[in-house]
Amino acid sequence: IDVPEPSDLSFGPDKKTLLTVSDHTNQVYEMDLQGNIIRVFDYTGKDLEGVTYNPNEKIIAIAEEADRKITFIDYDNGHMIDSHEIIVPYGSANKGLEGISYNTNNRFYYIVNEMNPKLLICWNPEFGIISEDELSFATDYSGVYVDAENSILWFVSDQSKCLMKCDYKTNVLEEFHLDALKYEGIVVDNNLIYLVNDATAKLNI
Repeated sequence: IDVPEPSDLSFGPDKKTLLTVSDHTNQVYEMDLQGNIIRVFDYTGKDLEGVTYNPNEKIIAIAEEADRKITFIDYDNGHMIDSHEIIVPYGSANKGLEGISYNTNNRFYYIVNEMNPKLLICWNPEFGIISEDELSFATDYSGVYVDAENSILWFVSDQSKCLMKCDYKTNVLEEFHLDALKYEGIVVDNNLIYLVNDATAKLNI
């Protein structure tokens, strides 16, 4: 795909497109399901690592790793709406917020902190941090996807080179080995798994 250092994936409206971010250009890209760029959003952030689409409000939420904040932009016009700091008690700036996914059932955002600490954070702007669960089944966490229809969480780990299917309590149900490092984004639709690789700039299906 023509996105340098792509990180994270999200479906766009009605699962007809894909969204990704680049931590090189610090912009958000919309692609078709084959990875062809349809649109580049105007907003330019800092150290973008996570992206998810919220169909309830028609907004895009972006995880900005170094500043540990979630920024909202309007899907239609691409303008920034606001941003919110996510307080993580310790850890380095480049091992922070790494992936985000929106749960349409409870309207919460699920955010992974890469490591030190390895966390799954449940958050929304109204209530702030709702829960924090420490994760221990991978070396790091580079992406998360909420399958709200089936009440499943999917995690991808760059360093462990694996994909994990979990329940909402983060119990691992299945684990799949990946062929390389630097997988940093995942979405799942029925039997199709879409993965994006930061190093190779490839979309794998």
